[in-house]
Amino acid sequence: MVKVMRAALNVATVASDPEGFLRRQKDLFGDPVVVRVPGSGRMVISGKPEAARELFSGPLELFAVARPNMVEPLLGPGSLIMIDGEAHRRERRLLAPAFHGERIRGYGETMRAATVAQVAGWQAGQTVDLLEFGQQVTLRVIVRAIFGVADETRGARFAAATAKLLHGYSAKLVMPAYRNTVGRLGAVSRLRARLAEFDALLTTEIEQRRASGVEGREDILSLLLSARYEDGSGLSDGELLDELRTMVVAGHETTATTLAWALYHLHREPDLAARLADELAPLGDHPDPADLAAQPYLGAVCQEALRLHPVVPIVARQLVGPWRYQGVDLVAGDTAAVAPSLLHRNPEVWPEPFVFRPDRFVERKPKPTEYVPFGGGNRRCIGATFGEYELRVVLGSVIAAARFSMPADDRARAVPRARPTNITLGPNRALALRFDGVVSR
Repeated sequence: MVKVMRAALNVATVASDPEGFLRRQKDLFGDPVVVRVPGSGRMVISGKPEAARELFSGPLELFAVARPNMVEPLLGPGSLIMIDGEAHRRERRLLAPAFHGERIRGYGETMRAATVAQVAGWQAGQTVDLLEFGQQVTLRVIVRAIFGVADETRGARFAAATAKLLHGYSAKLVMPAYRNTVGRLGAVSRLRARLAEFDALLTTEIEQRRASGVEGREDILSLLLSARYEDGSGLSDGELLDELRTMVVAGHETTATTLAWALYHLHREPDLAARLADELAPLGDHPDPADLAAQPYLGAVCQEALRLHPVVPIVARQLVGPWRYQGVDLVAGDTAAVAPSLLHRNPEVWPEPFVFRPDRFVERKPKPTEYVPFGGGNRRCIGATFGEYELRVVLGSVIAAARFSMPADDRARAVPRARPTNITLGPNRALALRFDGVVSR
């Protein structure tokens, strides 16, 4: 009875503290955690490496995109995130060349320059909102990478439209009861208007690129316009809009959040920031992006930020037929899932799991079933390589160029918990540092 009462109270925390909810349910009932999803069946959620292995190597013919899905109203039904089966395989193959490692490294100088430009606008002594900083830099990068837009005015229009689109976005919009009542007159109508405004910008870019041609261009839009399926056809206008919207929205929000967490933890323990600065010092005032990305401790800091603060709460597969997962017999409509926050804080895999300790990634390389910040299997995030590279280049560039400090009172506070913010999990309070000035050598 006590367990049931505690579980009932815990349910009330899902929206504000989803990671804590899962952790408390696991403590009460063990792993896997079984929950009921409104409008769907059961969801069986695990934080064990063997569950990740089971899920990522499971029978693809039985798996579909889990619904309701919080990002579908924003990204659209044609987004790679929202399609499955043969359609997913075909589209992933079509998109993959745009995210090839060598091509991504070509954006390194754009990433470094965007970071340095942001730092140049600061004054010593000012407070820097880390999430805002990350969003400004990564949005500038993604707009340049996708569209090849160097014009600051056009870039600013995209930045404003993206911020407006994401502002106030809520997972409630996927719930039928909400969409069919209050939402129809309020939030849903606002979202539709913002999507129309955003898509108008995308459509203008598409039309201009088609008119000017894609010959000799390396931006992602040009690559997608020239990409062809096996039968010689290309993306439809609707598919193209959904994929571009996905890249702009998801391609900067996730990296920006992880960057903010990394900067926060580095300066909560100043010795960590000093160690990273020492590693980067030999690279000079204008470090080459490729050299930054190759630094071992910088890479470990980025990986540890992704481990401790995964931006995606659940990696899920919805069943279209019966399947046994982690000892639980599932039926069509049920969902099998891995929770990165449970897996990444599993003490059997990660000693002192709640401590930010980058050295754990220096000491050993985790198995793919122990560390899943970008998911896994055939649905692993197609932009993972881009995100990892950008995170290293931007974090390395800002640490090489600037010095920050965190007041002692802020260092003494508990680490913020994660809550849903737009389409990811983010800190439930602002992450901020004092900018002490640029590095002088």
